[in-house]
Amino acid sequence: MPMRPPDELVRRERPIRTGRPDKPILRVPSVALRVALLVGLAVALVAVILFRLWFLQVLSGQQFEQQANDQRLRPVKVVAARGAILDRDGRVLVENRPGLSVGIRPMDVPEGALDTVISRLARVLKVSERRIKEKVRKTTGLTIAQLDVHEASGGYDLVIVDEGVSKRARSTILERNALFPGIELRDDYQRDYPEGELAAHVLGHLGEIDRDQLKQQRYKGYAAGDVIGQGGVEATYDRWLRGRDGLTKIEVDAMGRPKSGEPVAGGRLPESGDNLVLTIDTVVQKKAEEALRYGIELAHRDQQWRANGAAAVVMDARNGELLALASYPTFDPTIWSGGLSDKQWKKAWKRLSDPKANQPLVSKAYQGVYAAGSTFKAIDAVAALEEGVIVPSTRYYCNGRYPPTGEIGEAHWSCWTPYGHGSPDLDAALAQSCDVYFYNIGYAFYNRPGTELADWAKRLGLGKTTGLDIPGEVAGRVPTPEWRQEYFEDEIDKIWKPGNSILLAIGQGDLEVTPVQMAVAYAAIANGGTVVQPHLGLKIVTSEGKLVRKIDAKSKKLEMSPITLDAVRGGLRLAATQGTSAAVFNSYPVAVAGKTGTAEVYGKGDYAWYASYAPADDPQYVVVVLVEQGGHGGTAAAPATRMIYDALFGIDTGRVTGSTSTD
Repeated sequence: MPMRPPDELVRRERPIRTGRPDKPILRVPSVALRVALLVGLAVALVAVILFRLWFLQVLSGQQFEQQANDQRLRPVKVVAARGAILDRDGRVLVENRPGLSVGIRPMDVPEGALDTVISRLARVLKVSERRIKEKVRKTTGLTIAQLDVHEASGGYDLVIVDEGVSKRARSTILERNALFPGIELRDDYQRDYPEGELAAHVLGHLGEIDRDQLKQQRYKGYAAGDVIGQGGVEATYDRWLRGRDGLTKIEVDAMGRPKSGEPVAGGRLPESGDNLVLTIDTVVQKKAEEALRYGIELAHRDQQWRANGAAAVVMDARNGELLALASYPTFDPTIWSGGLSDKQWKKAWKRLSDPKANQPLVSKAYQGVYAAGSTFKAIDAVAALEEGVIVPSTRYYCNGRYPPTGEIGEAHWSCWTPYGHGSPDLDAALAQSCDVYFYNIGYAFYNRPGTELADWAKRLGLGKTTGLDIPGEVAGRVPTPEWRQEYFEDEIDKIWKPGNSILLAIGQGDLEVTPVQMAVAYAAIANGGTVVQPHLGLKIVTSEGKLVRKIDAKSKKLEMSPITLDAVRGGLRLAATQGTSAAVFNSYPVAVAGKTGTAEVYGKGDYAWYASYAPADDPQYVVVVLVEQGGHGGTAAAPATRMIYDALFGIDTGRVTGSTSTD
């Protein structure tokens, strides 16, 4: 009888039933099948690994090689030469000279030694430690403590801490390089000014870009540490002038330290910036700056001892090209070219910021705002003729005060001469600068609806920026009833009274204008009603002189009656031959049309103006001169203007003095 197998073996041979009895019976896979599954899985994993290795080594090999090189090689910027700035005839106003900058790369300084290295460097450069630390902080956005522990990003960049490094400082750093880890000397360029202080406000200066500027759209693509134009045309045309920096690479170790000073293959060569050609005429600019000093001298002769500032605008009346834009006092732009010790810098800055220096960094031509005085009467005349308030033959009686018999309560306004002007028409009123004539016009405008006088002033370029192509231009102000409502808090002050219109008519009250704005307004009168955009940029050219871009300016044509233009032009010409500036221009060989102005300023001496154009019968140039606290326009401003016309027309009529008894 066969032996019965053990129960457990019998059970293992039976199929395993799971679930309900009516469902199929599941059988356990055989050993061979399980082995096959494991082998297949292993093959698949090996295939994935092999594919990944092939992908990394073959397809992505170059990419990882590049990344390895990026870690092995450090880029070093090669500064591009900045483009030159030339006048309209090709004379150099700004160029480059070789220089040397010193910078610090915080991550190359041993941990914990940054303060010590900065202290040593400050002594060699003769600048304060605070100055260097502030430069590092502004460029990296990190404190010295953060950079000193090598835990913060941003320490790899070279931070330029001084420019124009002396030969002595260079030798010290090179000879004792072990004491200056992380300190690098870099060949650089410094701006050079062959004409010295000439046109300093126009040219501007260079400076390191700050963190606020980096956030601006116009500086997209710039990096911390970049040197950019910080004023004048250097700022406006920076993208053309700056060129494109080059790039070289040096090999570094695992700690990021250079293995040798020799560069390796790769990188790119620097591309020099383009040259900027200005509308400025150097000869005229020099004469304009000389004329301002002469105007102040004349004011002092007339006992106007507080005269200490002046501005001149010389513009092509046809297209807005500025042949000269002068302001006094001025400054030496080389102070921003580097190389100054702390002591020298403090001395220079104290001189520039001294209240007695009268703000030499501010251009009075486009950043100073003033009452226009009687130069505004030409604008007043245009508005009155165009709106039908007067006709050229309209006469008003002047006995030296307005109103002559007290029609407006107890208030009255005096003419500049107590003897009066009789009953002048428009030509005579402009020629003799009769205040009473224009008081009448101002009161007539007050009694009319709207803001017609203010509207015409704005159409002619006042109360808004002119579009001058350098930063910092101010808008000035043309007062209106709406402006008084918004500006003043006291309910009485909010009211637009007859006196506000009367004073506006002679360029006083709350009116504020710049000399550039007045030049635009007079250009429109001279050229037949076209409001031009004053500009300094003429064209961009390569270093070989090839045209890159011609700089065009906008203009706007106003609808002005020929009768209006003829009447106002006639009055301005009469003013130069028989009126308030006749002592200066009556016998001048070129026909000049112009208007004097003596603007009253509360708490200060009168401001002297002269706004003009020439030749009167075929206007080419507009010249506006202002002498702060210079007294009468015919005394200080008109003679200075004549000097500028000498330069424009290539003649020499010598220096003259004006009249002391005019507006």
